[in-house]
Amino acid sequence: MILIERNLSEVFGLLIPLIITVSLLVYVSKSRFNLIKSIFFAHFSKAYFRAVENNKEEQEFMILLWSSVFLQGIMIHLYFITSSFPVYLYYLIIVGLIIIKYLIIKFSSKLLEQAMLFNFYITSFFISVIHYGWLCMPVIVLNILYFNRIENGFIQLINSVFLAVGLFYFVYRFIFLVNAANKEKISFLHIFFYLCTLEILPLGVISAIIVIN
Repeated sequence: MILIERNLSEVFGLLIPLIITVSLLVYVSKSRFNLIKSIFFAHFSKAYFRAVENNKEEQEFMILLWSSVFLQGIMIHLYFITSSFPVYLYYLIIVGLIIIKYLIIKFSSKLLEQAMLFNFYITSFFISVIHYGWLCMPVIVLNILYFNRIENGFIQLINSVFLAVGLFYFVYRFIFLVNAANKEKISFLHIFFYLCTLEILPLGVISAIIVIN
């Protein structure tokens, strides 16, 4: 009973950082609505993608990026809420993985001498991080509201839809990146190296961790 109460308290305590994060998103949407719009449609329109690429160093973009990282941390925190794993490590792991991937992309840019293409990859990576964070928001709210109500099939359906949409987006972005590399006439070996090590492998590791737990 004590464990359940502790978990409930911890879950509803996540509403506070969630509200703060959403407030930051609202702030950016009011001051830079066009940036929000460009990010939302970036992987579906070259014009919007270029707009994001030209603005990804701005403060508002960084707010959107790191708030989305935090949202993903909250999502993982909720998933492993009954674990004895230290809470702060969920967020450090997410931040660490994103920084490592960014550094590997930068290193690959130097190694393969394809600065323009890998700058495109970095922009796409940042956009995907923001998209996944936005996708997490409604799922986080519903998981908090329906926490510890396992009998409710609705929340299980929502989680399944979340995973399905996330997987569809991953596949779509994978195709998007392959097409971009083909247009630059990059060798298939280089494309295989990048996509397998930086796109497919991380997904496989995360999936394995979720299944094991």
